[in-house]
Amino acid sequence: MNPKDLTPLQALQRSLGMIVQAAPTELKKLALLNLLTGAGPSITLFLGKVVIDEVSRLAGQVGSGEAIALLWSQPLLLWSLGLSIGLNLLTDSVDSVGSSLFASLRDRVQGFVQSKVLHKVAAFDDIVLFESPDLLNLLQLAEKGIARLQRLSFIVAATLMGIFTFIPSVLVSITINWWVPLVLLLSSIPSIIVEMKYHKKSWRVEETQAGVTREMDIYARVLTGDAYAKELRLFSLQAVLLDRWQGLFERMFGRMERVRHQGALAVMLWALVGGLGVTLPYVYVVLGVLQGNYTVGDLALFTGIILQVRRSLYILIAHTGDIYDVALATAPIFQLLDLEPRLTSGATPMRSPCLPSNPLTPGIRLQQVSFAYPGGDKPVLTGIDLHIQPGEMIALVGENGAGKTTFAKLLCRLYDPIEGTIFWNGQDLRSLSLPDLRSRIAVVMQDYARFPATLRENVGWGFLPKLQEDAALLTVLQEAGIDHLVSELENGLETPLGKQLENGIDLSGGQWQRVAIARSLLRLSQAELLLFDEPTAALDPKNEQEIYDIFRTIARGRMTVIVSHRLALAKLADRIIVLEHGRIVESGSHDALMADGDRYHAMFTRQASSYM
Repeated sequence: MNPKDLTPLQALQRSLGMIVQAAPTELKKLALLNLLTGAGPSITLFLGKVVIDEVSRLAGQVGSGEAIALLWSQPLLLWSLGLSIGLNLLTDSVDSVGSSLFASLRDRVQGFVQSKVLHKVAAFDDIVLFESPDLLNLLQLAEKGIARLQRLSFIVAATLMGIFTFIPSVLVSITINWWVPLVLLLSSIPSIIVEMKYHKKSWRVEETQAGVTREMDIYARVLTGDAYAKELRLFSLQAVLLDRWQGLFERMFGRMERVRHQGALAVMLWALVGGLGVTLPYVYVVLGVLQGNYTVGDLALFTGIILQVRRSLYILIAHTGDIYDVALATAPIFQLLDLEPRLTSGATPMRSPCLPSNPLTPGIRLQQVSFAYPGGDKPVLTGIDLHIQPGEMIALVGENGAGKTTFAKLLCRLYDPIEGTIFWNGQDLRSLSLPDLRSRIAVVMQDYARFPATLRENVGWGFLPKLQEDAALLTVLQEAGIDHLVSELENGLETPLGKQLENGIDLSGGQWQRVAIARSLLRLSQAELLLFDEPTAALDPKNEQEIYDIFRTIARGRMTVIVSHRLALAKLADRIIVLEHGRIVESGSHDALMADGDRYHAMFTRQASSYM
């Protein structure tokens, strides 16, 4: 699963299209506003020229007492003065409107793009996006790109202002001589090229340092997250993690700073060259006034216009570099949006357990299944052949790294095998409707979720149709042995769980695990496969025995797979599968495997001895 490469131009085109799609109304209003504020200075300069020329012509013709009467008798001067004052007042008054429109544009773009990214990530049916370092880096860059795309909306608005300032300024500057705007433009081109070059270098540093940035975020979350707060302080680890974060920051910042310094120096030198381009038109106008070819008003106008052209060019140059920078930075957003999961949903509906199925292959069958994680250099599972009969409970046991949890992920179709096939009642898992398949599975994973939501939602999300059915929720909480929480908590089922929520409370590890079990039990009415990955890891021996009794009851008549290090739980199974280095090395009942005296016997004996 490799992201598609995008050129800066392609990324820019898509970025601009997304901004237009996100905030068309705000962009139209800003365009009109920028037309006014952009063209206003040039018009004001022209009106100022008229005022200066008229005042120079009339100066000294009357005494101080008659000046007002003279002003009222000169309609050209009067209108020019009034329009100039009115235009300045109008331009100043719309600044607050512009700020409001900018804020709306920013929020629209951020919400729209973030929604697109969140929908894309949520729609990934497999979980490779969260377990591949390269794709995690892409996700990190995409998140940074959202801020850059938000910035692009400001750049677009500012560029519009630069264009609307530049065009009238150029039209007026042509009245000096046709070559004036050409000289100003040509003298600015080197700055544009150099700035784009160093923006590209700067982005390359960010791109190659995405892993460093993600690692910094990890350490920041450890330092600020409640899950690590106690042990950080008890083991005095704050300084260690702060040093790691600081070291990564200095490493990334140092590289960025070198590129920035080089770029700033180069752009400054070429900007000086560009500044010489202003000199020629300016001297030309001064000489024209001295020769009588231009008036004093012309000097004021042309001086202002030359600087106005220069200013608008600087705006356009600066934003050209910024646009290029943003185009580089937003490419990961579109690479993520274009990314297709390896795992796709089939269309075939699953056979109902009440209907006849293939009599030769009822239940779940794994046929020569092998699997390696994306980017991994060796298989986690190799050549797995296994048939789980309807109503059978099997236990997967083995040392850490044997492939037990990976096996569970394949059954849930969070991944597809790289070789071999998994059949469910004779149907290839890849051909089945994914929502249909997962609706038939009740799961408690080893790393179960602790949703920052109410108790009702933490349980009810296991089967949404029963979210509002209090009786069903209370029943599964009772079966999980945690129904007392409802009466103990002030707001019962509506109590927020998680300290990050306002008025939220936290549960113990064992209580959270029972909530996860209750969530799984809620789906029992339609579940055909129960899958428990280390379901009693956070429970003490007394509570563990209670959960064993629950499993024994709910597993009756259903296919059940239990992944556990605690071999006392394996004794409940009809069959025990021993995995070693991704292969099945033993299979049989507890008594049969103990009688064989091989790996399972050694593991069970070693574990049992710790309780004696």
